Amino acid sequence: MSGLGRVGPHSRSAGAENEASLALPHVLDDLDSFVHRGHIVVMEALKSLPTDAREWIESLQKSLKELSSRHSPADLAKYTGFAFEMTFTGSRREEKLANAMARGVSVREKMATEDGGSMSAEEAARFLGMAKQSALNLYHQGKLLGWRSEKQGAVRFPAWQFRDGARLPGLDRVLARLSASGILDDWGKIGFFLQQHRLSESRRPLDLLRENKVDQVLRIAEAYVE
Repeated sequence: MSGLGRVGPHSRSAGAENEASLALPHVLDDLDSFVHRGHIVVMEALKSLPTDAREWIESLQKSLKELSSRHSPADLAKYTGFAFEMTFTGSRREEKLANAMARGVSVREKMATEDGGSMSAEEAARFLGMAKQSALNLYHQGKLLGWRSEKQGAVRFPAWQFRDGARLPGLDRVLARLSASGILDDWGKIGFFLQQHRLSESRRPLDLLRENKVDQVLRIAEAYVE
């Protein structure tokens, strides 16, 4: 499994830049704190950079500002990822890591729109026939999948985890196994359901869960977090 979506001790012991990039969904639990802390990290990091690096960042910042009137920040992040892919095409570990970090935003954006997109907390609660706070409590207890959006830190819920006014059968058991590992953040768990695995015979755990093959998905989850 790639580093995207993992928040284990190796991720946390990496440099400040890696923490801000690879553990982004995890730290978004407190958006205001993250933005403030991230700004401090960036400003401190800039002080230690060589002159040519600072000049390049200033040039890039200027280009981003000029393009921001015609393209969204998400699109600009995606374009930056394309540039990395085109520039670092080798097989060295450092180049693979650079590409993975650059792809992070666009990968999460893609997952957020798959299989029906997402619901707000109000919509999820209405679908489940419960109060909004009850739906949020299920998320905080690790019994519902969700992620914090950048807009006011509101929780969004993948629509594909619901069926017939309830959670997919077996979802809570699989989430309990994924959460027990302590190495997956919100996006790491979501990615588990949406990608194909060797043990799933090239099928997604989501598709298997829809067919009530809970035990098979649990075996896949066990291998996924090893």
